[in-house]
Amino acid sequence: MVPSKRIVELDCIRGITAFIVVFFHFSGGTFLFPFFRLFAGGTDLFFIISGFVGYNLLRSNPSVVEYCLKRFLRLIPMFWICASLTFGCMFLYNLKHGVPVGALVTQYFYNLAFLNYFQDIPFLDGVYWTLLVEVLFYALLAVILWTRGEQYVELGGALFLGYLFITSIIPLGSFKPTHIAILNGFPLLIVWPSFYAGIIFNKIKYEKSSVGRWTLIGLCLLTSILAISNSNYIHGVVNLLSPAENVAMTLLYFLVFYLAINSYLPFFINKGSLFLAQISYCLYLIHNEIGRLFIQPKLKMLPMFWQINLMAGCVLVVAYLLSYFIVRPLLKKLHSKFIFTKREAVGKIQVQQSNSELIM
Repeated sequence: MVPSKRIVELDCIRGITAFIVVFFHFSGGTFLFPFFRLFAGGTDLFFIISGFVGYNLLRSNPSVVEYCLKRFLRLIPMFWICASLTFGCMFLYNLKHGVPVGALVTQYFYNLAFLNYFQDIPFLDGVYWTLLVEVLFYALLAVILWTRGEQYVELGGALFLGYLFITSIIPLGSFKPTHIAILNGFPLLIVWPSFYAGIIFNKIKYEKSSVGRWTLIGLCLLTSILAISNSNYIHGVVNLLSPAENVAMTLLYFLVFYLAINSYLPFFINKGSLFLAQISYCLYLIHNEIGRLFIQPKLKMLPMFWQINLMAGCVLVVAYLLSYFIVRPLLKKLHSKFIFTKREAVGKIQVQQSNSELIM
């Protein structure tokens, strides 16, 4: 497969969406919430982007080790740093209010390993469920890469999609407990229509557009709408939307994504959105509990409108400082140490093989 270039619009959309999610979480109980609650399912747009970008990684034909290293460095160090900051804030909060911290410490370490969900231990921060499904998605792609099964991605993904579609339109009866167990055992399946839509959009853009692939996109869209009740098992806030709102917002996410990958949204690229794109991952990970436990109590004498805006401004500053002065320098060192070292090793092996062939 031929590698494809980065689409800046997607980075900007991810940054803008992360910022909207911040306001969705901060505006609860205020006059702003009826608007921001419409974006309760905004993570679907994140997952479409991840499906598209994740499949791009397979296009560059990386080794399994290189692929896993890149994904690890992209997702995990930032998560560990932000989770540790959130834990520290929650730990101090509990000590201040006389709340035992033993369970919190256990919760923290299970969260770091993404094992908490499978042990019925709460996420340290409610938004961390999205990291779990992201990790599961990239792990699935790693298995596909390892088994050289790229040619089966489209068919295999369609089978998963078909299962979700069928189980969303027919009464499950006695099969329902089994269905719930399947979803709980592999939560990536709950949001699979969004990830798979990103993969198919990638194939349409870089390989071939066909009636079959557009039919799959339509089925992803339809299944996302019909199978909304599956989200109760991991992300129940989407039930804040009425059926009509769910249809409209899901259509909007798919439409915005399609327009972005075809360069129809150049106005999304500006200094503000580029800045948000740079800090979006950190902003998404740290805003919720830190804003609720530490920032909002200090602003409670102000009108709610100003509380929300000042909270958003504070977490933007924290995300900026973490991203630019801690995480980015750390990732630069780790990337230089592991990725380049791996490439040099591969290059030496290739040279040795070439020299052996010349001698023979």
